[in-house]
Amino acid sequence: MATRVEVLPAPEERLSAWQWARRNLFDGWLNTLLTLLTGAALVSFVSAILRWAARAHWSVITDNPRFWLMGLMPVELAPRAFWAGGLVAAAALLTLGGVRVRVAPRVLFGLWVGIIIAVIWVMSPVRLDQIGGLYLTLLLAVVSISLSFPIGILVGMGRVSRLPAIRGFSILYIELIRGIPLITMLLWFFVFVTLLSGDAITRVERAMIGLTIFTSAYVGEIVRAGIQSVPRGQTEAARAVGLSAVQTMRFIVMPQAMKNMIPSLVGQFISLFKDTSLTVIIGLSDLVGTGRSLLAITRYLQDTQEVYVFLLIAYFCFSYLMSYGSRLLEKRLGLGER
Repeated sequence: MATRVEVLPAPEERLSAWQWARRNLFDGWLNTLLTLLTGAALVSFVSAILRWAARAHWSVITDNPRFWLMGLMPVELAPRAFWAGGLVAAAALLTLGGVRVRVAPRVLFGLWVGIIIAVIWVMSPVRLDQIGGLYLTLLLAVVSISLSFPIGILVGMGRVSRLPAIRGFSILYIELIRGIPLITMLLWFFVFVTLLSGDAITRVERAMIGLTIFTSAYVGEIVRAGIQSVPRGQTEAARAVGLSAVQTMRFIVMPQAMKNMIPSLVGQFISLFKDTSLTVIIGLSDLVGTGRSLLAITRYLQDTQEVYVFLLIAYFCFSYLMSYGSRLLEKRLGLGER
């Protein structure tokens, strides 16, 4: 009579801090030497940074909070900007909360549509060329991400379309835009759109158009890769049960492809957020432009290091928040689990 043997997983080994250090940091004389040298270098570096931070002139930051936040926006319009920013922040927090408690995507989409309508109404008296600082950076990033995502999905699906005209246009669009540096794209739009429309389109709107077109090409390639990562058998099975090509793409392919695209999409959107700093070359006063404007004041001529350290910290914090939101979404969808 055969006996069923149950194979149990190996017990999880729990190490104390000292045991972990001995195994990973002080295992042999060479590892011990490398650990001591690395520790000494880190202590020296951190202490130097702290000494510099203690004697740095942070008045360029603390004396100009409104200028860093909104640039030259009139004071009477500032409450509207804060209300609009609060609405967007609330929507982002509710989205993260919805991700954790598994709120239906339609509810989150409806929430964002309502927030966008409210923001447009609140900001209707404000001219875009009056906005600057952090507010302009976030505005450029949010608008460009919101517009480039649906355009990129359409272009990505067109990239794998069986219709030669649609596939050819999508390939031309993706390859042409990806072969042009973003700085060139911004300068081209700044000059070309000015020739066609004059001052009808503001510099901020031109920057939004350039960033959207540029990013949508990269999003389209990410979508193409995500669609092709879905096994062909999924498509064949869907067609076998009578689903049309549109139904197959909507209900079978895209839900699976979106899971595979999340890390790459978030990485691209983080890159877009940082690339908004390049709009300073067309005269916009985003975060970087605000810092450059302050450095042009005689009082702050020697505060270059303080300004760029502040910019580094600001861009890192917002990029990390986007990355953290991505990890929450991946965890909800079960990505990376074995």
